[in-house]
Parts: sequence; C-alpha cells; structure tokens
Amino acid sequence: MALNKFIGSPESPEILTVAEVAELLRCKPSSIYNLTRRRGRVRYAHELPVIRAPFGLRFRKSDVMAWLDKMAGSASSNIERVQ
Repeated sequence: MALNKFIGSPESPEILTVAEVAELLRCKPSSIYNLTRRRGRVRYAHELPVIRAPFGLRFRKSDVMAWLDKMAGSASSNIERVQ
C-alpha cells in the first residue's frame, strides 16, 4: 500500500518502516540506514530517531516530522550565519 494514501489522513500509521520513511523524505532507503547508523564513524550530527526492533528498524511518524523540522531550522540558521 502506498504511503501517499495515508500521509495527512486520520488513519495515518504512526509507526513507519524504512521504505515508508524514505518515501516520506523522498530519498533512498540506504540514506535512511546511513542516518540511523551507529557503528563506525558518525556521519551526521543529528541522527534520525529510530526504534531498533528485532524485526527491523521502525520510526514514529511524529519523531520523523519533528526531526525534519529541526533539520529545517538548523539549515536556515546556517544560511543566516553565512550571509
């Protein structure tokens, strides 16, 4: 079932899979894995909040949207500092 049907609707699922988050953020699933990476070198200052379940990574939609708002806010402050 396509995520587009659910986004913004009352029956919107609160728990999302990697593929659904990738579709929501319009990126590749591999980017989502990189944003949640723990091992090795940390690639990003702000990790995407994740639930590490035995059956795979899951995400709360509200956490993903809050993270996205935070990233938009930090991006605009970086732009202001550059100007």
